[in-house]
Amino acid sequence: MANTPRLSDIDLRIELNPAAPEALQDFGVEYWKMSGLDPRTCGPMWTERIANLDYKIWSGTANYAAAAAVTVTAPEYSCGSCGGKLTLTSRQALTDALQDKNVDCRSCHATIEEQVAKILSPQSVEIRLRRTAEHDARQKAAQAERDREQGRREAINDRYRVESSDSNYLLSRASLSAKIGALAVLHAVGDRDGLIYPIDIGGDTIGPNSSLSTQLFIDAWHSHLLQIHPSSPIDAFVWDDDTTLGNEIFVPKIRFFVPGEGTPKQRLESFAPQLRDELELSDMWSTQRTELGELVHHIIAEEAGRYLVNQLRAHNLPDLTETHEEALRTSTMRGAALFSIGHLYRMGWSAARDASSAYQRNAGMSKNNAITYGLKQFERWVQRAIDDPEQLNAPFDEDKSLPLAAVTTVVFRAILGIDPTSSDPAEIAERLEGAPDAELLDLCNASIPDRHELMEWILTSSECSGDEFRRALARLEGWEPDLCAPHCAHERISRLAGESGRIYDRIVTRVGETDAVVLTAEATAIANSLQDGVRTGDALLGEAIGMIQALGGGLSRDIRT
Repeated sequence: MANTPRLSDIDLRIELNPAAPEALQDFGVEYWKMSGLDPRTCGPMWTERIANLDYKIWSGTANYAAAAAVTVTAPEYSCGSCGGKLTLTSRQALTDALQDKNVDCRSCHATIEEQVAKILSPQSVEIRLRRTAEHDARQKAAQAERDREQGRREAINDRYRVESSDSNYLLSRASLSAKIGALAVLHAVGDRDGLIYPIDIGGDTIGPNSSLSTQLFIDAWHSHLLQIHPSSPIDAFVWDDDTTLGNEIFVPKIRFFVPGEGTPKQRLESFAPQLRDELELSDMWSTQRTELGELVHHIIAEEAGRYLVNQLRAHNLPDLTETHEEALRTSTMRGAALFSIGHLYRMGWSAARDASSAYQRNAGMSKNNAITYGLKQFERWVQRAIDDPEQLNAPFDEDKSLPLAAVTTVVFRAILGIDPTSSDPAEIAERLEGAPDAELLDLCNASIPDRHELMEWILTSSECSGDEFRRALARLEGWEPDLCAPHCAHERISRLAGESGRIYDRIVTRVGETDAVVLTAEATAIANSLQDGVRTGDALLGEAIGMIQALGGGLSRDIRT
C-alpha cells in the first residue's frame, strides 16, 4: 500500500470453523491477535509469540492448526495467483501483504487444505480431544499440587516462625545433657550459613551409637537449643492431610538453627561461644559433675563396644544378635568403670583377633559361636587387667578409620580438657572434683536479709496485712526460682510457702490476722534449723516481703537485697 498502514486500517475478518472443537477455535483466535504495528517495518506485532501458544496437540505446525480453527480474510487484498479475496494462510502471509508482496490465498495452497482435513477428520478430532482432556487433567493436577505445596509451606511458616529468643535464658534452663547434645550436634554436623543439617541420629557421628545420638539430639531439641527452620523441605514433615501439619518430623531432612537474634549465621556465631561457656567445668555444681561422670562412663562403654564390633566386622564376622549386644554392654560397662577407652580398644582388638583365630582353627564353629567366643575373650581380657593392672600395655590411640563420636570429643577435650583415649577413670574422677557448691551456698545465704530485720519489718510495717501476706504465700507456692547451688535456700521455698499458708489458714480465725502473720513468720525458723544452716525460712520471708512491697508500690525501708 502507498501509505503507511495503521492497525485500525487493517480489516481482518475471522470466521470460526464450526467443525473445529472449541479449544481449537480458541487457539485460532489467539493466533491472530495483534497488539499493534512495528513502526519501523510496518509489520504486525502479535499479542503472543507462537512458542507461547498451545497448538502442538493439534498439529506440529502452528499455521496449520490455525487454518483448521478459523478462516481469516483480508478483503482489501487479493490473491497473487487467482485474483480472489485473500484468505490468509499464516502470520507471515499478512506481513508480506502489508509490504505489498504477492501472497497466495488458502485455496491456492493445496497443502493447507490437506492438513486442515487431517486435523478435522473425526478420528483425529477424537484423538486430539482425548489428548486435550488428558493435558487439562495434568495441568489441573499440577496446579492442585502447586496449591497443596503452597498451603503446606504456609502451614510450616505459621508453626515454625523465626523469632528472636533469649539464648542465655534458654541455656540457663537447659539440662547438662541438652547443652552437651547441642554442642555435639554442632561438632558432628557443622552448618551451612547457620542452618544445621543433615542431622543423622541413626548413626554414630553424634554419639557412639544411635541410641545415645538420638537422646542427645532430643534433649537439645526439646530445650529449644536446636529449633526447626521454616525453610526445611516439605517432605521433612509428617502431614495429617493435604495442608494440616502433623506432630512428627524426619530429622535427617530438617534444617535446624539456634536461638538468638539476627540471621541463622549471626545466631550461631554468638550462640556457640555462649554454649561453650555454659559447659565450663569450673562452674559446674556437684550434681552436674555427677551427671557428667555418669555420661562419661556411658560414653567409654559405648565407644569400646563400637570398636569391638568394628573389629569383628573387619574379620568378616556377622553383626551381633540381641543376646550378644546385651553381653557386650555388660562387659563394656564393667570395663568402663576401670579403664580408658584406649585400653578397652586394645582388649577389643585382642578379643576380635581371638574370635577370628578360633573360627579359622575350628572347622565346625559357626560365625555366631565365634562372636560369642570373642565376647567371652573380651571379658577375660578385662578380668586379667583387673587382676594384674601391671600387665596392661599402652592404650591404643584413636582409630582414624573409626573416629570418636562428637560427644566423646566434646566431653573429653572441650569440657574435661583431657585426652579421650588415654585418660582413665581415676584421672576423670580427679577432674570432676572441686565443685563450688559450698562457696555458692555461702553466697546464697549471704544474699538473704537478716532474720531480725525481716521480723522487724513484719511487726512494724503497715503494709503487712494478713491478706497481703497470705496472697504472697500463695504466689510463692507455685514459684520456680533460679537456684544458686544444689539444695540452696531457694530450692524448697515453694513447698515451705504451701505449708506456711496452711498454718496461717488454721490459726487466723482464732488469733486474728496480725498475730497469724507473726506466728506464721516465726514458724519458718524451723525450716532454717532442719537444713544444716541453709536459710530456707528466711529466704521465704524475704521473697514474701519483696512481693508485698512491690504490690504496695515500694517503701522507703525496702529490705530486699
